[in-house]
Amino acid sequence: MLSDVVRDAEGEKVFLLGNEAIARGAIEAGIDVFAAYPGTPSSEIADTLSDACKLLRGKMDFYMEYSANEKVAFEVAVGASLAGKRAMATMKHVGVNVAADTLFSFAYVGARGGFVLVTADDPSMHSSQNEQDNRWYGEAAKLPVVEPSSVQEAKDYAKLCFELSEKFGLPMILRSYTRLNHASGVVELGKIPEKKLSRVNWERHPETDVVLPAHARKLKPILLEKLSRIEDYFNKSDMNWVDDAQGDVGIIACGLSYAYAKEALENLNLDLPVLKLSSMHPLPEKLIEDFVLQMKKVIVVEEVDPFVELHVRAMGLAEVYGKMNGYMPMNYEYNVGRVEMGIAKALGIKPSRDYERIAAESQEIAAKAPPRPPVLCPGCPHSASFYAIRRVVDELGNAALPSDIGCYTLGINKPLEGVDITICMGASVGVSNGLAHVLNDKIIATIGDSTFIHAGIPPLINAVYNNAKFVLVILDNSTTAMTGHQPHPGTGFRGCGEVGKAVKIEDIVRGCGVEFVEVVNPYNIRKMMDALRRALNHDGVAVIIARQPCAILWSRARRKEGKIVTYTVTEDCTLCMECINTFACPALMFDGEKVSIDQSLCVGCAVCAKICPNRAIKPAKSN
Repeated sequence: MLSDVVRDAEGEKVFLLGNEAIARGAIEAGIDVFAAYPGTPSSEIADTLSDACKLLRGKMDFYMEYSANEKVAFEVAVGASLAGKRAMATMKHVGVNVAADTLFSFAYVGARGGFVLVTADDPSMHSSQNEQDNRWYGEAAKLPVVEPSSVQEAKDYAKLCFELSEKFGLPMILRSYTRLNHASGVVELGKIPEKKLSRVNWERHPETDVVLPAHARKLKPILLEKLSRIEDYFNKSDMNWVDDAQGDVGIIACGLSYAYAKEALENLNLDLPVLKLSSMHPLPEKLIEDFVLQMKKVIVVEEVDPFVELHVRAMGLAEVYGKMNGYMPMNYEYNVGRVEMGIAKALGIKPSRDYERIAAESQEIAAKAPPRPPVLCPGCPHSASFYAIRRVVDELGNAALPSDIGCYTLGINKPLEGVDITICMGASVGVSNGLAHVLNDKIIATIGDSTFIHAGIPPLINAVYNNAKFVLVILDNSTTAMTGHQPHPGTGFRGCGEVGKAVKIEDIVRGCGVEFVEVVNPYNIRKMMDALRRALNHDGVAVIIARQPCAILWSRARRKEGKIVTYTVTEDCTLCMECINTFACPALMFDGEKVSIDQSLCVGCAVCAKICPNRAIKPAKSN
């Protein structure tokens, strides 16, 4: 809870979400500047600090912002660090791809004020387009990576990373993952420092801060020397430890996998030596070597990639059992059962339970439940937009439909089928640039408002410059809906509850050189379809901004004012099934005999009434 995150009660124990614990660690470290672009599973770190900065104002002051994208967030934190302030940037794992350009160069420059990058990886891809292991960024960029194994460590290591960053002059990467970000656990609180966010005078250091080739050649050996020193520290750090036991078979367990391995050993009634690792890069090779030399076999337990396993194999000191030889799963996140089966297989014994049978039975039971695929919310303006797009595409006979990352990716589902391609943030516009020069068919791309600001502007400029012809529909629901309704520059709201200047998307689009720009309320299906038809005939890139607030926020505000008018299906219904077969709002139901509207779900958008050919859907009552 937020009240626990800001509680100034050193030594008291509270129950926190993993993301809240990371936020608390930043507060205990006396953070000065925080910047983030929201992305699951990291979003609650930013949301927590946005709320906390208001409550701590006057006691522990810091600046917090929701940035336009991850690269900008990272660079905001870089600026603060170079001025000697403590700074943190948080993002999901694929967000680091966006920030990587700055990340690699900043490694050479080095941190002054403590700098922490939090990457929230997503094993099993619960809400992501890939399953990448961001420990590789530490190795590639030559930066330290620290990985907590519990909610308590998430708080403690977030704070520690600021101290290590300043001690060694290095940006630090704190790697978390969905299961830890969204876990809850007991956390012992530390002290909240009292501080003001004071401005300082700039001190020039062009010999390190300007990464000209001549400077970079001198900085590279310095970076390697810093890494060597922090490796010595990691070899002695109490972040890593050995659970001693008798035997010549040992386990190396990384981060949260340590908790899985310990419980798996309890289930197997085994007491094996376990090396718990939380410093992922540079690996504490002396500590690992001392451990492995005592073993005939080593079982490596880590999520996503065989990062540590590769290093242990390269030592050639013992037989290694892990992902690379099939003893541990190569894909998806771990749990106690998966780890226990891997350990049992390596030891040639049976698991404590028949996990495969349990999994099969669970799947059988799950199959009996009605399928519940993710769907767009009742009244979602994106549903109306995709309905209009689908109707126009049906008129054309065919069209390419690139889309982007957001709630609206669910437009792939039947009956809307408005999404053909989704790669990454902003790629709907970039991919359309390529398609425009090779396709006979029309192209209608879709992108959200926050995503457009994040990564859609450069490819739109490219389209104008290179005379690409396609239609871009910006689905503007006036929030970053998918990650929890965070603000973005188009909303005019900022972190900490501050008000800023709203940047109008239509002004951005016109500034990019687009000549066809129209703003339409997607609930007005006829106007939306008319705009699409005219946009398709425009000689060049055409942009339609489909603007209507997110249905959740829109209905919440109207419910408070008692202004929601729900709709009902009247006796005029002929069961033409237009509303069910082509629109499919979750509030619409068909029981095999009649169509009805769930009054508890209906938000009164009236789109179904507008598409009904028999005008059989009418206002029901006010709520």
